[in-house]
Amino acid sequence: MNIKQLNQLPITDFLSKIGIQPSYKRGESQWYVSPIREPEHSPSFKVNTAINRWYDYALMQGGKLFDLAERLYPNQDASNLVEKLNSLFLFEQQSPTSSLTAQPIWQSVIEKRVNAPAITVNEIKPLGNNPAITSYLESRGIPLDIARPYCKEVYYQLEERQYFAAGFENRSGGYELRNAYFKGASSPKDITHIENRGKSICVVEGFMDFLSLLTLRKNLHPIQSDFLILNSVSLTERSLDVLKDYQNVFLYLDHDNAGKKTQEKYQLAGLNTVDASGIYKQYKDVNDYLMAQKSSQKEMKKQQTFKKSSGLNL
Repeated sequence: MNIKQLNQLPITDFLSKIGIQPSYKRGESQWYVSPIREPEHSPSFKVNTAINRWYDYALMQGGKLFDLAERLYPNQDASNLVEKLNSLFLFEQQSPTSSLTAQPIWQSVIEKRVNAPAITVNEIKPLGNNPAITSYLESRGIPLDIARPYCKEVYYQLEERQYFAAGFENRSGGYELRNAYFKGASSPKDITHIENRGKSICVVEGFMDFLSLLTLRKNLHPIQSDFLILNSVSLTERSLDVLKDYQNVFLYLDHDNAGKKTQEKYQLAGLNTVDASGIYKQYKDVNDYLMAQKSSQKEMKKQQTFKKSSGLNL
């Protein structure tokens, strides 16, 4: 299917396939905790099943299914994203009776709360056994040798279906879970504190940014600072007890409103913060910057290979 045909598929089905369930349903509207922002307390992301459109009230933006997919997978170009979505809806394409138009699921105007299915972790394995997980990390610019000391292969279950993802453990034993189609976490949700006996600490929002920092400084001197991974800016308050004991707190936060508010909270708490986001000032976060660097390096290598092959001697 092309983009036009993909946009006819129900957005609610797409969200369900990647493990995102509504918080409640009311008439033609299904309300979600926004999947394109950091977790929130009250759902403010709506899908209108009658017209098959989504709208995020905090961002004041919305659109069709493909627009949402681009937000969820910002590092994928259009052709790769079309391929990914086609793979996700493979069985719908094979079924001659499946409908490509959005159908309202709930006709009642009575609000009904829906309990999101709990993630059950079935097995934990060392990173490097599952090529799909390794490939996903590499697609985010993270080499296996960088990720291996900090990540695991997590095999988990959502209702009756089995899945796997790259897992990053928090201090309470829960896992942040990431794969090409899913961004979520197993319970309990918490921050991650990595100690290297440093007097300074680096703070990032998610573990992809943490691994991106390690990748960017791979060939530099040994790590001397500690790290704190929030795993969600909603957990900022929990990090204060950890951060108060450090001389310097280097902030590698996202360039968005949530990142700004988190920085303000740290400053109000009296922490000696240093805004280190200037190194990626033109990008949303550390991983976006890393991906841009990788892309630039590939282009340079391509040009060097072209020159060596006498491609310019026309």
